[in-house]
Amino acid sequence: MRKLRAAILLLCLCAPQLRAGTGTTALPFLKLDQGARPAAMGGAYCAAGDDAWSVFYNPAGAALAQKQEIALAHNEWLQGMRNESAVYEGPYGPDATIFAGLNALFSGAMDKLDVTGAGIGSFSSQEGALSLGAAAALGGGYYGGAALKGLYQRTTVGSAYAWAGDAGLLRVEGDWRFGLSAANFGTKMKLGSTGFSLPLMLRAGVAWNYLERLTITADGVKAGESAAAPAVGAEGEIPTGPDGAFYLRAGYTGGRSRFTGSGVTAGLGLRNGDLRVDYAFAPYGELGDAHRITIAVRFGGERQKAQKRHYYAPRRKAVKNAPAPGSSGPAKAKTAPARKKAGAAKNGDDKSVYFMW
Repeated sequence: MRKLRAAILLLCLCAPQLRAGTGTTALPFLKLDQGARPAAMGGAYCAAGDDAWSVFYNPAGAALAQKQEIALAHNEWLQGMRNESAVYEGPYGPDATIFAGLNALFSGAMDKLDVTGAGIGSFSSQEGALSLGAAAALGGGYYGGAALKGLYQRTTVGSAYAWAGDAGLLRVEGDWRFGLSAANFGTKMKLGSTGFSLPLMLRAGVAWNYLERLTITADGVKAGESAAAPAVGAEGEIPTGPDGAFYLRAGYTGGRSRFTGSGVTAGLGLRNGDLRVDYAFAPYGELGDAHRITIAVRFGGERQKAQKRHYYAPRRKAVKNAPAPGSSGPAKAKTAPARKKAGAAKNGDDKSVYFMW
């Protein structure tokens, strides 16, 4: 019965940002936090994201990737429901990144009741989203990203499909980052004879990094039909060796109802070279607690750096002068005056041609 109650409240509880109340949007699982690191930081990841999980919050963050990365996540959500996700991102050239993400929710077996409340069997539901996208540096500290995704839902009524898109913009300025993103804008999903809009997610965030050891971030999130709500988070890094670190994280998300917990989240992380393992804990009040575990692996070479332009000035050949009147031989050849630096002639009268590539 508790599992059934959790399923009924899915529309208003599946995202920490949501307020209590029913909704009319499809696929509410799209509002769930993805990845243990973002979830532990209260979902405030629009500007802070710089790893594979950033593609679910702001696809522009993928442009900061320096190596290929694969991340897998398992989320023991409410009353036996499972949320599984996977993501890949890889640098493509000096400025671009390509990525793919998979996100799925499995309800497990739930009791099926008739109008009198008597049990008449069981049922289950499945929801999923597959996205493909790219991100790139736009110049001047700006980064942009976009993704196209296909959506799927299966219930006792039948199956349905839809298409949607995500887009984001990121600005990096010293120790500060600023982000904007919009997700799930697309076609309606039709179940039976009724069409349902997708939950449009709007985010705006800012993040500040102190000495590469402490990150503080804050987001404003508008999830579907719910009112905008704040989310804040922090991450501290403690080095454990030349290529390892231990992480402590905490966060808070507003907009919770009094039945769904305080909105406080917490988590831990451990990195050893290119391997990182993260854990996040999020209490949901009367419905229980959510536990997330993430494994991420980076591999391959570092991102190819953009080649710098080089300027060259060819040497000037020696010029022979005609013999002076009355002289017995040709005058000594005169060469171009020596230059201290390529491209800078003595007395500033050099007229050499410069080549650039």
